[in-house]
Amino acid sequence: IEASQNRGYRLSAEPIKYNQPLLEAWLNQVHTKCKIFVHDTIDSTNSEAERLLANGEKGPFAVISNHQSMGRGRLGRKWYSPTTGNINISVGFRPNISLIKLRTFTLWQGTCIAELLRSFSANDSISIKWPNDLVIKEKKLAGMLTEASIDSEQVRTLIFGIGINLNSSSKHFPKSLSKTSTSLKDLTEQNQRIHELSAQLIRTILLAYNKCVEGYSEKEIFDKWEKLDALYKKNVEISKGTELIKGKAIGIDTDGSLRIKSRNGRIRLVKSGEVSVSKW
Repeated sequence: IEASQNRGYRLSAEPIKYNQPLLEAWLNQVHTKCKIFVHDTIDSTNSEAERLLANGEKGPFAVISNHQSMGRGRLGRKWYSPTTGNINISVGFRPNISLIKLRTFTLWQGTCIAELLRSFSANDSISIKWPNDLVIKEKKLAGMLTEASIDSEQVRTLIFGIGINLNSSSKHFPKSLSKTSTSLKDLTEQNQRIHELSAQLIRTILLAYNKCVEGYSEKEIFDKWEKLDALYKKNVEISKGTELIKGKAIGIDTDGSLRIKSRNGRIRLVKSGEVSVSKW
């Protein structure tokens, strides 16, 4: 904040760490009402959202933190969360609806968020790697994690978490990640406005959730997915425990399974697994 005699004060630059009043102002700017819980550091935003739901907090709400000490990703992996500069957000819901309505929830969120990031960064190279990664030319930009409590085929609580590499340069990532990850700062060569993007992200997540609950046509998600699919018509390998599946990725089916075409022309549906682009 800069001060000038007889003129007053002005915000010369936005802080790189989360500031709750500023984030609330940006949410108001994008016409979105959502209760937010902002932390400097926390074990995991998904874990905190789970605790809040268990203690009766009404949804939707968002948990946001500058840093996660135990951030987690899919398949129990640890999500790298540096002290400042990246987005760590989890949104909690109480759907109380049939599980079938949310069967492609993560994929639908991914398409909507990819579109947002393309627009925000003015770059159309951002795409989705099935089932829950956002990538730029095969380098990971963001990861999503959806967790739910289900009772009698009804989704009682739902948590959607996302981590986006925003203002951390991949050069400073751990060696195990520096060659396979990227950030919006790397892409644009300048710092990004974390509060503005976070507000737009929360808005996008809420709108995508509402659309999912109301129901969208198969054509809608197929059309979106085809434009954003990072694996489409690429040779891939899917690791499922001790099983290794090879084939060409040809999109998704109505349940969100990855469609794999083997060399003999047979189509196989893969519901889960670790996917990598293959050179074979």
